[in-house]
Amino acid sequence: MIRKMDTILRRCGSVFQGFNKAKQKKRELTELEKAQAEYAASQDGNKTVKKNTSSENKKQHTKKNHYLLLYTFFVLGLMGTGYLLSPYGKVNEVYIEGNTIVPEQLILEASQITKKQTVIGTLTNQQTIEAQIQGALPQIKKAEVHLQGVHDILVNVEDFTTIAYIDNGNRYQSVLENGTILLDEYTVPLGNKPLLTRFELGPVLNQFISEFRKTNEEIQNSISEIGFAGTEENPYAITLHMNDGNRVKANLNDFADKIIYYPEILEELEDKKGIIDMEVGVYFTPFPNNQDVENTGNNQAEENSSEE
Repeated sequence: MIRKMDTILRRCGSVFQGFNKAKQKKRELTELEKAQAEYAASQDGNKTVKKNTSSENKKQHTKKNHYLLLYTFFVLGLMGTGYLLSPYGKVNEVYIEGNTIVPEQLILEASQITKKQTVIGTLTNQQTIEAQIQGALPQIKKAEVHLQGVHDILVNVEDFTTIAYIDNGNRYQSVLENGTILLDEYTVPLGNKPLLTRFELGPVLNQFISEFRKTNEEIQNSISEIGFAGTEENPYAITLHMNDGNRVKANLNDFADKIIYYPEILEELEDKKGIIDMEVGVYFTPFPNNQDVENTGNNQAEENSSEE
């Protein structure tokens, strides 16, 4: 009996010892976990500190960029103000290029550019200046304003070509390639362009100019004079005096359609000179005794008076 009790007590002691060991292990695990938790918390704290530090650095960097941008604008503003106040900010010289007929002074006056103006202001109003030039001078087809160098202005223009001159006795008016008749008169026609004689300003002249503009440059340059020869029977009759000595009779309402065949007719005529009638069909009548070009030119005035 005593032995049994002793055995039971020993077993109970073993159980209690095991329980105590388990409890001790549990306590040890809990302390380890606490240590791990404390370590993790410290790491989180470090991360938070790093995040806060990084955020502050970004804010400081943004402020620096902002100040740098303001400083840049401030410096540029000072430089711009200094440029405008300096002699380089004003227009120094105005150069005109491309004009063949219109004098430079007229183009300069039409542009209204002066040395009192700023370069920036002139370039800002570039399109307005170009429109002013074209509006004031109908001879100008195109005008462009550019900066040349540091403070010089270049005005590049393109003229309308003169295709003929209206003969008003001792005065001549230009007919431009766009059909415009200039009011300004010249004492001498410029260049080797056809003269329009016995035409009056009005619908008939405008109709002929419209037809003449349809012809190519080769045909236009082959004509020395075009005279209106309208009658009651044929109010559209015109007479052309060619540079080669021939004369051409035509109608102004279909002149452009027929005159294009003139080079082919010349090849067939070879060296013969005379009158080519294009009013109805095409007919050739040689000059009496096949007069040469020089004699034809000398008798041209008499032929004109006989036509009238």
